[in-house]
Amino acid sequence: MIVFSLILALGLTDWAEDRRTAERVREARAYLVAEIAANRALLVDDQYLPHHRRLNSLFRQASDAERPTQQQAMPVFQALFETGIHVAPLRDAVWRSASSSGLTAKMPLTEVFLLSDIYRQQEQLGRMSETFVTGIPALLAGLENGTGVKAALTAVNLHLGDITASEAGLIRQYDAALARLDPDGRLRREAATPRPGDGRATTR
Repeated sequence: MIVFSLILALGLTDWAEDRRTAERVREARAYLVAEIAANRALLVDDQYLPHHRRLNSLFRQASDAERPTQQQAMPVFQALFETGIHVAPLRDAVWRSASSSGLTAKMPLTEVFLLSDIYRQQEQLGRMSETFVTGIPALLAGLENGTGVKAALTAVNLHLGDITASEAGLIRQYDAALARLDPDGRLRREAATPRPGDGRATTR
């Protein structure tokens, strides 16, 4: 009886620990779904991917000219300078927290690989924008002296092409992750439902 009691106690302890771990993984998955959904909503907003596509179209048309002049290029660059290339403040706090706490080790590998690709692509998108900013002075110098007009237009066009492709690719990855992590949308509905005391519930 003593041996049986010890085995039973150990089994119950392991069971309780597994339940706690499973609950923590479920919570992490819910937070990851919310983070990914928020990032997706950010990218499809008019000031990010649609905005960059409009700029890309302007620079593509201008750079396609055989010998574009300063007079032709300046209005296009003015459109860029008025609004700029917007760097989306994509979130990764939940992913970093789940990774550092070891919770991702308890998730299926297919989910971990999918999420890892997403957040690596987010970092790459941020680095692309930083690299472009450092090269702007050289582009403007060529534009101002008239010797590098086409080169400046082409460089911005290529960069915007990379940005839009990366943002569109991220949106597809977000969709794949949401379909995998929250196929029926339950976690997203729960996150959107106001709860008493969470600041979103209204009183009458």
